[in-house]
Amino acid sequence: MLTKKQLSSVMINAIVLKMIMTFPRNIFMICANSAWMAGIAATAVSFGLFCLIKRLYCAKSNVIDISYKLGGVMLRTITGLCVFLVLSLNFISILRIFPEIIHLVLLQKTYVEFITAAFVITVIYGSWCGIEAIARVHQIFIPIAGVVFASFIIMLLPDIKGGNLLPIFGNGAISLIKGSLSVMSIFSDLLMLNILIPFAKDPDDWKGAGNKSIIIGGVCAILIFLAYGMCYAYPASSEFIVPIYQLERLINLSDFFSRLETVFQFIWSISILLYSSMYLAVLGETWRESFGLHHVKPLCAPITIALVGVALLPDSLNDAIFWDGAINRWVYIPAFAIPVIIGALFHVKQFKATR
Repeated sequence: MLTKKQLSSVMINAIVLKMIMTFPRNIFMICANSAWMAGIAATAVSFGLFCLIKRLYCAKSNVIDISYKLGGVMLRTITGLCVFLVLSLNFISILRIFPEIIHLVLLQKTYVEFITAAFVITVIYGSWCGIEAIARVHQIFIPIAGVVFASFIIMLLPDIKGGNLLPIFGNGAISLIKGSLSVMSIFSDLLMLNILIPFAKDPDDWKGAGNKSIIIGGVCAILIFLAYGMCYAYPASSEFIVPIYQLERLINLSDFFSRLETVFQFIWSISILLYSSMYLAVLGETWRESFGLHHVKPLCAPITIALVGVALLPDSLNDAIFWDGAINRWVYIPAFAIPVIIGALFHVKQFKATR
């Protein structure tokens, strides 16, 4: 069973992780210097929606369990497949973009196919270890990553220029609203937390973990938006493929510590491996619950291989980033809508049964 700290660690890693990839670039392309304001708005709206979900799910039952109580095997299967599809879309870009970034940043002389193969084998093994084992590693690693993140932000202070955030509303109010909606996709992993409800040691642990992860994840996202926006003036901030790597390259403590980006990339890589392992384990659990199966571990490799096949469909890294941006603009809608709709329908059914 998972404790509140373990659930919080898993969700904080999941929410912050997207900010380490190409995500900030997509938001700056939409709303320019007001990206940090979009982060605040998205955090507030996501917290409100999660408060609604908390009221709809009181027992140790996730959205798939509730759908079975609501409509039997048929609704359980349909709901499970919808959840599986949403989680897959939310995760699939990592399988393509992360190996490409590692090849581009750290291992330029290594074939990207070898990096992808090593990444896939590692996450298959990680997911095979099980949800509880991965969560325990998260609990150990996240405080270390938090210290590294705080150090990263502090070391960027000499390069920060407040004037780069002007004009304060960026490309205008409409663009700010669009950007805020896109930022909400970093909280779409709360659907994964819903699947983990039966694994919580205490029925209320997942609720506290969700609150904590939204607040901490939102603050980290806002800090990254602010740091990136103040270090690189718009429109340069909308052009870099990997914004975090560009920020890392600014850090130069002395001649002996001029390549600190490799240290940060190592920590981010561990974070991504943990995230990917947990995600695949949750996808396996979703599939198992959807069809009433008894075992999860045999599903890890087939699911991973199938998702890798889909992830390799884009012809280039630019195409993969384009599709990732397109998915991020919409994936949060079903991620929040599915648990809200199923939970609300179940409460209506209970209300009618008591009358």
